[in-house]
Amino acid sequence: MKKQSNDQILYSATDLVNFLGCHHATFLDVEALTGDIGKVEPSDFQQLLIKKGLDHEVAYLQRLKDEGKTVVEIPKGNLLDRANLTLDAMKSGPDVIYQAVLFRSPWQGYADFLIKCDTPSSLGDFSYEVLDTKLARTAEPKHIIQLCVYSELLMPLQDLRPANMYLFLGNQEKHQFRVTDFFYYYTRAKGRFESHLQ
Repeated sequence: MKKQSNDQILYSATDLVNFLGCHHATFLDVEALTGDIGKVEPSDFQQLLIKKGLDHEVAYLQRLKDEGKTVVEIPKGNLLDRANLTLDAMKSGPDVIYQAVLFRSPWQGYADFLIKCDTPSSLGDFSYEVLDTKLARTAEPKHIIQLCVYSELLMPLQDLRPANMYLFLGNQEKHQFRVTDFFYYYTRAKGRFESHLQ
């Protein structure tokens, strides 16, 4: 969770995953926003995992470039600027958008990659699907929830729900999942989370 300067609270896929694992974790996240308790800093081991995860992501980016894919990289900056740059990139139609920022208040998402596919949408004779990189060797439920959040945030940008979503895992395997197989569970879980916070 993140509080904006206008006191609006934004939610992320991590917040939903935390809620599904433990409602008390959500309580602690809310308390951290008010300043009543501090956020826990990542341990040295967690920081190492973050670095290894970033290395894995960058290596996959290089692999896509080596395959001759056209890539637009979204630079760092504030949320709205990055979200607008992501939409502009989608309209221009590159093969890959790296570090895409998806935003529809109160939800925000930072997708590792948007991958162009040949399904027509409001963008033209193409659309985009989400791919995230993970160090894990098998797909986990939390990864699927994260992909669902990003896929839903992608929908209004192209007036189309993506058919598929992908994980590129630490064992160098790419896995494809159909969004419809998980979307009903995801929307119910998201509804419970939002109701819990009201």
